[in-house]
Amino acid sequence: MTAVTGTRHTPATIDGASLRLLPTAQRRKPQLTSMEGVRCEMARIYREMESGKRDSQDESRLVYVLTQVAKVLEFTEVERRLTLLEARNAR
Repeated sequence: MTAVTGTRHTPATIDGASLRLLPTAQRRKPQLTSMEGVRCEMARIYREMESGKRDSQDESRLVYVLTQVAKVLEFTEVERRLTLLEARNAR
């Protein structure tokens, strides 16, 4: 009998009762390069917390980090716009 294990590219889930290999859905990487992407990831985390999939303390930490990412995105956009305004004003 050959043992089947998951890898980074093909995760494996084993049913605890029957010890059968189950299809494992692969989650798409979050797109944290936009505010919309950060919002979607926060919403996913909230849904996981509400459903009991994860501990609320872990979820709180993840949302905190996402909030920091959102702030960086916001400040980056403000800086970009300010640079454009300054360049226009210098002409």
